[in-house]
Amino acid sequence: MAIFTAIGTAIAGAFFAGSAVAATVIATGLSLAASYALSYAVKALSGKPAQTTDNFGVQGQIAGGGAVPRSFGFGRHVTAGSLVYANTWSNGTQTPNAVLSQVIALSDMPGERLLALWVNGAKVTLPLNAALYSNFGPADLGYQVPEYVKLLDGESSPTPHLFVKYYDGTQTAADGAMVNVSSAARPYTNTRIGTGICYAVVHAVVNDTLWNGIPTFKFELSGIPLYDPSKDSTVGGSGAHRFDQPATWGGDGDGYPVVQAYAILRGISYAGSWLYGLQNTSAARLPVSNWIAQIAKCRASVLGESGPEPTYRTGLQINVDAQPANALEALMTGCQGKISEVGGFYKCHVGAPDSTSFSFTDGDILATESQAFRPFFALADSVNGIQATYPDPSQGWNTATAPAYYRTDLEPRDGNRRLMANPAFDAVPYPEQAQRLQKSAVEEGQRARGHTIVLPPAYWTVEPGDVGEWTSARNGYAAKQFRVDAGTDKANLDVILILTEVDPSDYDWDTATDFTPVTGGSTVSNPPAPQGIAGFDAQPYTLVDDSGIDRRPAILISWDGSQPGVSAVQYEVRRALDASHVTRGRTDRVAAGNLIITQSILPAMAYQVRGAFVPSAPRDMLWSDWIDVTAPDVRLSLADFEAAIKAQVTVVQDYLNDKIDQVEQTIAAIVANQDTRNWIDKRMVRSQLSARSEAAFAAIEEVQIVAVDTQTAFASFSTAATASFGSTTAFVGQTATAIATFDGYAASSYAVTLDVNGYATGFNLINGGSGTSAFTITADKFQIAAPDVAGGAAVPIFTIANVNGVPKIVFRADMYGDGSIAATRINAGELSAITANLGTVTTGKVQSPSGNFVIDATNERIEIWS
Repeated sequence: MAIFTAIGTAIAGAFFAGSAVAATVIATGLSLAASYALSYAVKALSGKPAQTTDNFGVQGQIAGGGAVPRSFGFGRHVTAGSLVYANTWSNGTQTPNAVLSQVIALSDMPGERLLALWVNGAKVTLPLNAALYSNFGPADLGYQVPEYVKLLDGESSPTPHLFVKYYDGTQTAADGAMVNVSSAARPYTNTRIGTGICYAVVHAVVNDTLWNGIPTFKFELSGIPLYDPSKDSTVGGSGAHRFDQPATWGGDGDGYPVVQAYAILRGISYAGSWLYGLQNTSAARLPVSNWIAQIAKCRASVLGESGPEPTYRTGLQINVDAQPANALEALMTGCQGKISEVGGFYKCHVGAPDSTSFSFTDGDILATESQAFRPFFALADSVNGIQATYPDPSQGWNTATAPAYYRTDLEPRDGNRRLMANPAFDAVPYPEQAQRLQKSAVEEGQRARGHTIVLPPAYWTVEPGDVGEWTSARNGYAAKQFRVDAGTDKANLDVILILTEVDPSDYDWDTATDFTPVTGGSTVSNPPAPQGIAGFDAQPYTLVDDSGIDRRPAILISWDGSQPGVSAVQYEVRRALDASHVTRGRTDRVAAGNLIITQSILPAMAYQVRGAFVPSAPRDMLWSDWIDVTAPDVRLSLADFEAAIKAQVTVVQDYLNDKIDQVEQTIAAIVANQDTRNWIDKRMVRSQLSARSEAAFAAIEEVQIVAVDTQTAFASFSTAATASFGSTTAFVGQTATAIATFDGYAASSYAVTLDVNGYATGFNLINGGSGTSAFTITADKFQIAAPDVAGGAAVPIFTIANVNGVPKIVFRADMYGDGSIAATRINAGELSAITANLGTVTTGKVQSPSGNFVIDATNERIEIWS
């Protein structure tokens, strides 16, 4: 029998268990240096890594061009894919490149499921059932990624900015949306079905706050469905899997390294055509009992931090130009596995040593043959610590460094040196599994004792990977376990074996004591969370003039002006009644912390106000909630008109006041002298009614007087009603007077006075003839109201009141006279919220404030000059 060992030491996936040393070379050329379990970590430590240019790590950047090899995935893995098609188009706006659409191929084998999507390094939300992605109408862009559904300025509802569809390779038609949005220059025809290819279609809508350049994507996939012999009841497993029926494949075995290695050795085909791995390998060349046993070791449950989990799982993307031996090495590294080839038959051994299959003693060893013994490692091959790297999904699938595992108790043995190994677990995206591999590798790596011995023909069936028990008085072994690393047979059928000590306890694992929690958090700089406006508030505000008189209603908004990264503050004002827009604006003086809004603000109107920061660099900002605020009831006064108009009003008031004063003085003089004046005829009627009880008193008194003489006729009556209780007094008085004189003068007055504890109100009506009359009311509030036609409360139409010492006049109506306000001249620096229909301008000028634009109606010309 020829020499048998591993499929070359390059694919040996165990880490320690053997050493490259200058041992005694026996006649066959085998030595301890030929151990097929040569440690991957020892090779990394000694500067002798695997000689391969194939990279099985995470493909984090999208590939493009015509030289991209075909690829597919094993187990849970991530890929950026390869760009198949890209184009920009308009989504109904004037921007010709408002949307970027891309078709990204992810796997050249069908059946992979989309597990997660990462956009610009951050994981986004996807539906639980990935199959829903392709269930859209032909024109539908796809699933709207919720993290990119944003409310833009001026919009009433959020707008989606990222759409995604996923096809698993079973599609029968091209993506209808891509066909519709393609251009004549870059057509996407309905023949681009992509049969058998898993691919994604993404549409990104332009938005500076969302995309800093072209968005990047990582697609987390499940791997292709694989044949699992442990689930084939026809070969010794249990289940419906059949190797010649790919439709039956798939399940938890898709993520086990042994199932994946089995697929490579049997060869991977699609639709009857070979794609990757070995070709024409029969099932008999992979002894099914061995492979099923190793699959069971992968599937065996181990208690992890989050509960039970399989012992070994691996995931990676495989490019078909990669050497199958290198792919097998990456898989075996993820399970401390070894693959051996004996006479064209392939066996696999993973993890802890298998059960012993043979035993021997010192007496079984042929003493006439050469022997070799390695009691310890050379310093160059010693390892007492390990720190591996692995792809971490919680950190955006970036490479993470596992917490180091040290055997500090061994450092004195190694000359007080810390001898570290740094393997790369490129196919292990599971933090706890990476730590389990570290521990078992270092522990098994301490098994330095190795022997090269010759046994008689009875041991001819022993193969690499088998574990035997050696009881040796000479070496002090009591059923000590050794693994066969390599061997050959001699011409006389004696067997040469290379043995390395093993111990199943090296693979013991206790999560509570052995696992070091890994701090999560992506290493990618993800977009910051949307920022709201800090300390935003809105309050009613009144503008006053130099005399302290209220002149205009306004709204005062305020915010925290100390926030960094903010270049401006924007605001919006709407009516509270119907949410109709009133005004919007912004200010660059962020540090001021407040702003007075006067534009389009009407007195006593209910508004709603909101604000938002404007960032100094593109990022997402949030509007505040709408804040209710009612503008102050500040209306136009005489101070708003020019001096000439105010002077005219003052002259008229003074003239009328003089005439009224004359009437009041004449009537007052006659009333005051009526008792002493020598009337020709005077008559008077007086009546009085009163009631009293201790401190309570009530009385009504009425007086009627008429008198005449040669110059004057005089008539008056008065009524007084009084009620008092102690010092509290209420009084109602009514007086009426009429006079006429021989020289043609006549006047009359009527007054009602109400007095409560000295606070008097009432009215006085005076008529002194044409042009001389007055109606004076003394009251806190004067109001004229029309009775409601429905019989309810009266509707106030006209109100006069004193507010903060300033008299106010309120008209509540929708018409003034004939529906217009007429004035000989209105000259104001600012008229807000006034719509004027000039109609026909027959005379005068309409001139701009700068004077550069004039319409001269009198001379029928238009003048424009600079």
